[in-house]
Amino acid sequence: MKTLVTSFLIASAILLHAKPFSQEKVRSTSNHIDLLVASYLQDKGIKPNPIIDDATFVRRSYIAISGRIPTGDEARRFIEDTNKDKRRTLIDALIQSNGYKSRMFNYWADLLRLQTGKEKHGLGWHVWIRDAVDKNMPYDQFVNAMLSASGLAAQNPAVGYYLRDRNMLLDNVSNTVQVFLGNRIGCAQCHDHPFDDWTQKQYYQLAAFIGTTVYKSDAADHLLRRLTLYTLEKKGIRKPEPGELARKRGKNKRKYRGAARKIYRDYASLFRDFRKTSISDNPNKPLRLPKDYKYNDGKPGDILTPKTLFGESIADVPPEKRRKAFANWVTSPDNPYFTKVIVNRLWAEVFGRGIVDPLDDWSETTRVSHPELLDYLCQVMKATDYDVQQFMRILYHTRLFESAVAAREPDMGSGYDFRGPLLRRMKAEELYDSFIVMEFGNKDNMKNRAIKNRWETYVKSVDTLFNMPLPEIIALNKEADIREKKVRAVRAEAHKLRIQADKARGEGNTKLAAELSRKARDIYRKAKRMGREGNNMVMTMVMERNLRTKKQPFMRASEQMAPQKPGTFLRQFGSSDRMTPDASSTGASIPQVLTLLNGREVARLTDGKGVLARALRAASTPSERLDVLFLSIYAAFPTELERKRYEPLVSNPSHLTTLARAMISSKRFLFVQ
Repeated sequence: MKTLVTSFLIASAILLHAKPFSQEKVRSTSNHIDLLVASYLQDKGIKPNPIIDDATFVRRSYIAISGRIPTGDEARRFIEDTNKDKRRTLIDALIQSNGYKSRMFNYWADLLRLQTGKEKHGLGWHVWIRDAVDKNMPYDQFVNAMLSASGLAAQNPAVGYYLRDRNMLLDNVSNTVQVFLGNRIGCAQCHDHPFDDWTQKQYYQLAAFIGTTVYKSDAADHLLRRLTLYTLEKKGIRKPEPGELARKRGKNKRKYRGAARKIYRDYASLFRDFRKTSISDNPNKPLRLPKDYKYNDGKPGDILTPKTLFGESIADVPPEKRRKAFANWVTSPDNPYFTKVIVNRLWAEVFGRGIVDPLDDWSETTRVSHPELLDYLCQVMKATDYDVQQFMRILYHTRLFESAVAAREPDMGSGYDFRGPLLRRMKAEELYDSFIVMEFGNKDNMKNRAIKNRWETYVKSVDTLFNMPLPEIIALNKEADIREKKVRAVRAEAHKLRIQADKARGEGNTKLAAELSRKARDIYRKAKRMGREGNNMVMTMVMERNLRTKKQPFMRASEQMAPQKPGTFLRQFGSSDRMTPDASSTGASIPQVLTLLNGREVARLTDGKGVLARALRAASTPSERLDVLFLSIYAAFPTELERKRYEPLVSNPSHLTTLARAMISSKRFLFVQ
């Protein structure tokens, strides 16, 4: 077997580096991956799992690749197709589908902790990540663009990566190394790492690559200075000349500076949000060791020179080039962890467990269960030029992906033999999107245009503002000041009513308290409307803080603002709160059981209005009705035993509804087999 593997490796290596990735090349690469897994199993005396049937394969493929179950018609077409190569054809079709893009957007948004509604930069970052997925941006370019980003979010939305952790630079460094390089160095932020060799000073030296980051807009500051000088000139307040008498010059200088500060502060309110949507570098504010630093290799307050932790050593980088140098170091093919970590993450996405587990706890002593396989996968990723879509396509074409699942999860800390994918529950987004399929049909091509339109309107308003004649900006500022005063007055009125309501409540007059609270709420709504109203679109969009859009219940999870609020369907079933990387969960809970039994999401499927309900009504016989039910929920025809047991039930509407609810609540539906 080893001789066969070696000879195949030579032949595969020649084909691997040929461009582009043809169907023949994909199959050859997938076959080599299978051969490496088979060699490992044979050496261990382990029998591989058998190949799954068509019904199991079509359901697994749709969920794994497109992030949803197939429609009943899609499942029927595949099962009844007699083409011998239909499995490969299906994979190639799904990997090119909008469903795949939706599923991968969810993956990156979870890993990167995207918060769409977190001010304007969150919305822009959402749109940028979605565009990157739609265009299949190579992974190394995707990461490099975020890590090297600077400027205003409206001009470069990738700065959302840094603005996500605004004023938490050191935490951002920890997340960067954990997500992209698989090392948990966060402990070294406060003290030398207790388990690894990283010291606190090394942590700060790495952070020094982006340590000059400041959260402000150079473009806004430049425009503010222009406005200030223009207004001073209009008011006849001139800057003192060097030739003036010292006493007079000093008096005029103080007057000039005082007037300039007052004017600058007045206009600054119009640009205050730009400090929240932009980053730049200030070489005069380098990163220093903390005041409580207590080790002998440095003193508190020492200025740090950037230095990498491992891999290529980078030195003498000018401050203005450090961010780009850091991005290049992280994404370099020669970085000892960058390629391994993403390969391992994507392998885990497809097969349920990484070759190295946990996925983000690598070190020099990391135990790799399949070292030859990991090395080969890294070659594959580099040969595709970090094309994630192509890499995933190769993994889905393997025999391993067609193998029956391993029903028993390996023990924590132990390796896995990969005789088949791990049995797993559907993720929250997969379950939500599957409910969408059963109620509304295939909505893969339906996009929430409101998110992108809202962002593009904001970008246009910012561009308009920066290109306005100065007199128009001054008029805009006056309009903003007038509106803000009105809003403050209305809010003050509402605040007084709240105080009166609390007093009435304390005196036991609940009726008066309720009436005052209602009036206060109405006035707060009025203040909110006033804040959004106005004749000037530019002012409204630039100064508006809440850029959330309405939820679209008939669209997939990727088209919703995220994270969802606690208590919603997605959060109940484990969708990430986007506070830590890859924080979603597939654990079971009592609220999930109650939702599946009584929730409106399940009720809508059987209320007679959705796609599933209409298909059941259109079926002319109990046998056809049962086929529709099983194909729509399980992507399979019922067995003879199931027909015998359930056909008598489907003629009764009440029993049919009960059966459908039971099937949707079953492990067979909730798990990916």
